[in-house]
Amino acid sequence: MKTLYVGPELVDCVGVAPMQCMQVKEDPNGEYQNFFSSIEGFTFEPGYTYELRVNVESIANPPADGSSLRYTLVEIVSQTPVAAGETGEVNALQGVRWVLVSYLNAAGETVTALADREVTAEFGPDGRVAGNGGCNRYFASYTVDGGNLTIGQAGSTMMACEPVEIMNQEAAFLAALGSAAAWHVEGEQLHILNAADETIILFQASQPASLTGTTWTATNYNNGRQAVVSLVADTTITATFSEDGQLNGSAGCNNFMTSYTLDGENITIQPAASTRKLCPGEGIMEQETQFLTALTTAATWSISGEELELRTADGALVAHFVAQPAQ
Repeated sequence: MKTLYVGPELVDCVGVAPMQCMQVKEDPNGEYQNFFSSIEGFTFEPGYTYELRVNVESIANPPADGSSLRYTLVEIVSQTPVAAGETGEVNALQGVRWVLVSYLNAAGETVTALADREVTAEFGPDGRVAGNGGCNRYFASYTVDGGNLTIGQAGSTMMACEPVEIMNQEAAFLAALGSAAAWHVEGEQLHILNAADETIILFQASQPASLTGTTWTATNYNNGRQAVVSLVADTTITATFSEDGQLNGSAGCNNFMTSYTLDGENITIQPAASTRKLCPGEGIMEQETQFLTALTTAATWSISGEELELRTADGALVAHFVAQPAQ
């Protein structure tokens, strides 16, 4: 038996495919987390917070795309309406991956974002906004009061990227972000405005790639010696997750095949079988062995836009992938 506290709105989330999740917590003073399962006997109605008593039991041999736990409603302890204005407004900002369309530069000119460098922002429920500036990862605090928005000074990683236009765009974008005073969403676009009511940043909502049905190409992997390394030159590692729990791809020389199971954001990947070809070239066969070994250490998965990360239970990166464009 457990007590669950359910938030007043569904939010967009990604399980095996994009979906909507309830927001649930077990500690009434804690933060809501995405709930990827359903509760048998419970019908969610938006605009209310709930305190539920539920029975939780393990499922023998759960499907690859399903939870290993079954939740059954025992009692609705309370159902409390949420005052108008307390839902919807901030959630329109949160839980969305925003991609930069244009920004206002220091000369007051609206500049279209560079086509080959994606700049993003994701506003979390913890009051932090983070994303990619086109070269570096950045992060800052933010507060919302109705239509007002304040964003703190951003910190970032310290890489340098070429050509110089990439760094110039990143600097101008972060400067504009820091002068935010208001916001509003129109359709799939987020407008961030300054104190003069000018749109200084325009974002477009981006739908993340699906775990299944996407061909993922690895960019980095953990070599098992506490190091995340790039791929050997002129090699390609791929992975395709199917809805029936099968995982296959190329390990850089041989094709591999295995199975996986999901439980929300948790993943288990079984040891892989592979073809038996021997490939010439320094480091290719060693890379293949290291990558396939790394896959079995994966405990969690996450998708941000077109990027997939597998991590260990301790949070160490197992492998980073990008989605191949649809043919």
